[in-house]
Amino acid sequence: MSAELTDAERLKFILMAEGAAVTPAAERRLNDIVDGGHWSPDDYASTRGLILRLEDDVWVNVPVERYNANFVPGTTMTVDLGADGFFVHGRGLESRAEYWPPARFHFDKASSGRPRWNYVVTHGDRARLSPTIGCAMVCDFCNIPFDDTYAGVKPLDPMLESLEVALADDRQPGHHILISGGTPGPKHVSGLQAVYESVLTTFTGVDVDIMMVPLPGLFDLPRLNALGLNELSINLEVYDEDISAKVMRHKHRQGREYYLDFLETAAAELGGHRVRSMLMVGIEPLESTLAGTRAILERGCVPVLSPFKPDPATPLAGARPPSADDTLEVYLRARDLAVEIGGDLGPTCPPCTHNTLTFATRVDGAAVYDHELPALYSGV
Repeated sequence: MSAELTDAERLKFILMAEGAAVTPAAERRLNDIVDGGHWSPDDYASTRGLILRLEDDVWVNVPVERYNANFVPGTTMTVDLGADGFFVHGRGLESRAEYWPPARFHFDKASSGRPRWNYVVTHGDRARLSPTIGCAMVCDFCNIPFDDTYAGVKPLDPMLESLEVALADDRQPGHHILISGGTPGPKHVSGLQAVYESVLTTFTGVDVDIMMVPLPGLFDLPRLNALGLNELSINLEVYDEDISAKVMRHKHRQGREYYLDFLETAAAELGGHRVRSMLMVGIEPLESTLAGTRAILERGCVPVLSPFKPDPATPLAGARPPSADDTLEVYLRARDLAVEIGGDLGPTCPPCTHNTLTFATRVDGAAVYDHELPALYSGV
């Protein structure tokens, strides 16, 4: 591990790779905080663990056996409770920790009769709207096509209603919006365009980001820009051509150059600092991920590095996450590339770094928060 990192920063890489065991005392306190409910948003592989803020404003998503029994058992790391509250420790490292409890609204019913988490789930300070039922694409690392049969774009009214509820939740209100999750088929592209238009015109005082595959005809970038779109995420996910052909066949057929060309076009229209692309660390060789990082930076966009976590519902359920040493190496080398080429690793929102290989931006030693701090519990 690099000596330039603090203990809390070093812990992040280990916790994301191995998860942590929860002591009985910590488990009881977590159950008290959530009234016996869920500890985690538990909606996607990378958001399935405990969301914690460690010392130095280090946010981390920690897999635990309750949600990731496929790889957490046997970990040497621990989430514990002491006289001063929650803390994590292992491998000679230790940090105080604050716990982020999920929003209360998730299991309420929308007017459609479906649970609100079918439409919106909050993690960190971000409310994520999932506008499609299932996904028209199948990627072996993503749970969405294995959890739901694809059935198009969801009705608009319960989505907007659920966003309003999420932004006003009494325990964990969302402070910005991400529209993401599930790719529409060609006949539903216009329906997704209507979702973008409605959300941007309804929630005009809230930052709204979009994360989606660049389907032909989907994005009217000048129109989205005029409506106040905050950021756009076009995720490469896997850069290696041979591996992408195996684990994300539909996206591979679209073509890597198609994605890179779109990133360049979007950067020219929106400004590169508003265009991101995520690479999944641990599915391909590290050198391929770093080549993808370079390609994103060279097009003026922001790379986001997210470690692969095997989802129990997917064909890759039996795979292992990348090691802490590998994720640290990728992070340090990607950071150096950003300095060399000019740019930054994303995201910049501190709570949104909980499932990515980056840290909060600091000015004069203090982390920069663009939005109000989410609700956190020390355990005391």
